[in-house]
Amino acid sequence: MATMEGEQYDTDLDREDSDLSIMADVKLPPLPSSPSKTFSRKQTALSMASPNSKDGDKDDFVAATPKPEAPSPRLESRNLSRASFRAPHRKRKTKFTFENKTTFDPDEPFDFDEDDEDTPKTERYATQIEQSRALYRKSCKRVGLIPIKKVLQQFGQAVFSIEDLQLSARELKMIFVSIANSVDILELDLSGNKLGVREVNYVCQIMKANKHLSVLIMRKCNLHGPPMKNLAEFLSKTNTLRKLDIGDNDLDDNDAPHVAKIIEKNESIGDMILSQNKFGESAILIGHAIKENEIMLSLDLSWNHIRGYGAIGVAQGLEKNVKLTTVNLAWNGFGFEGCIAISRVLENNSSLMSIDLANNRVHPPALFELIKGLEKNKTLASLRLAHNPITAPMTSILLNRIQYAKESNLKELDIEGVVVDKDFQPILEEIQKSRMFIVRYDMALPLNKAKVFKADPKNIFNIDPVRILFFMKEHLRTIDLFLKIDKDSDNSLTREEMQFAFELEGYPISSAALDSVMGYLDTNKDGTVDLLIDRLQTGVRRMERLYPGTYREFIEGERRLKRKIIKEREEARADALRDPNTKIKGDKKQFSQAFGTPKEVRSPLLKKAG
Repeated sequence: MATMEGEQYDTDLDREDSDLSIMADVKLPPLPSSPSKTFSRKQTALSMASPNSKDGDKDDFVAATPKPEAPSPRLESRNLSRASFRAPHRKRKTKFTFENKTTFDPDEPFDFDEDDEDTPKTERYATQIEQSRALYRKSCKRVGLIPIKKVLQQFGQAVFSIEDLQLSARELKMIFVSIANSVDILELDLSGNKLGVREVNYVCQIMKANKHLSVLIMRKCNLHGPPMKNLAEFLSKTNTLRKLDIGDNDLDDNDAPHVAKIIEKNESIGDMILSQNKFGESAILIGHAIKENEIMLSLDLSWNHIRGYGAIGVAQGLEKNVKLTTVNLAWNGFGFEGCIAISRVLENNSSLMSIDLANNRVHPPALFELIKGLEKNKTLASLRLAHNPITAPMTSILLNRIQYAKESNLKELDIEGVVVDKDFQPILEEIQKSRMFIVRYDMALPLNKAKVFKADPKNIFNIDPVRILFFMKEHLRTIDLFLKIDKDSDNSLTREEMQFAFELEGYPISSAALDSVMGYLDTNKDGTVDLLIDRLQTGVRRMERLYPGTYREFIEGERRLKRKIIKEREEARADALRDPNTKIKGDKKQFSQAFGTPKEVRSPLLKKAG
């Protein structure tokens, strides 16, 4: 027992584990002068009796002395001596300590409406960004994934892009869970990641929760089939999205009804991109949807398989639409039939300002049909006809018609990849003097002046002798004419046989003219003009494979002559049409016999869609 008479508590006991505040609250009795004050190791009560006092005196003293207040239970459990202080026992977590946690199944569907149980309710975050990042890290940790640095850096930004990361379904779910309640995202880019039905449903839930999300880009996401159906079902009922890009998703004719449903029923999308898909004849459905849409301003259908009936269907939808200003139809196959329908669009539509028909098989006859609509259009400002099979004379005709079109508002013309003729540049300069007009085109190649030949006095007709030769056959077949000239029946015509044929028909021919005929027909330069011999002969078939065209010089010569005559006729027609007062024939636009009359086009797919 330690004696502590006349001294106070030691204030140097500043141990971390001692509770001095409790001891300071204990009131001790006054100290008498005679007996000694002692502390007991076994009890906290003070004993004031001397060893020589009697029991009676002890009782009287104790009765006269006021009893101290009962110490607290915590004080009773501690010793008051310096030697008796011990650090309290602490429970420490070691690496062998495990907690029972519920297992996390990544394949289990996540309900965005319920509170996230992963985030403790007691945790507080300074911003929503920190909370989203913490949730993403914790979700990845639970399923054993490494958080993606690019994703962590984009929390809180207006544009959230995971383009071309090629994430798995589990990684995508962790991201969707983290941004489910984020209202900062205005544009979401999921391109380059395969999205199934479940992932598309997550995206729909995000759009439902975030009303500020206005741009959705889903290129190369493999949306063909059920995913496209679910997306169309949601977008046909919501009106928050402003731009939708679902290009390059292998969407084909089976997905066209779902795309048409979005165009027809959605009332918020103003810019829609459907490029690099596989829409063909089903584009008729898209055309019918375009006819009903009154919101969309821009539509991209480039790089599809739209031709024939599909092209006519899209054009008929554009003809009735009153809102679209920009349409991209490049890299399809509109051709002659589609250009006839587009010409009607240019005549009747008063909202289109830009149309792209690059790489659409627009040849001179098809261009003639487009010119008819251009002359009557008042709103179109930009026209792209790049990389089409347009001949050089047709370029100056097109420019000349635009120059004298009084109602035309065209300011930009793109014919890149098309070589222009010598009359094109002067006409362009004349137009640019009066108004702003930008044209992209390929410069014409320099022309080499041909040698001037003197007229042959012996050839009284001065006509191309090759034409005279094939004119002689009259109603005969080409092979019959050849057999008529081939006197020795060796399936080849010599120079002498050719001269004899001309003289027999009464057409005198000079040596120079005969050289021209032989040079034109004798392509292999063997001195004779050959005919196509019986293909059953093995040797001939082998030679044709090695030297194609060797045994059909006479027939190929006639074909080349016909193509030359057709080209001359087109050039002659082009020269006549350069006059602005000349009207283009065929004002009644009619489709070819293969497509019948230009009535409303319907497809068997319409019944399925209905």
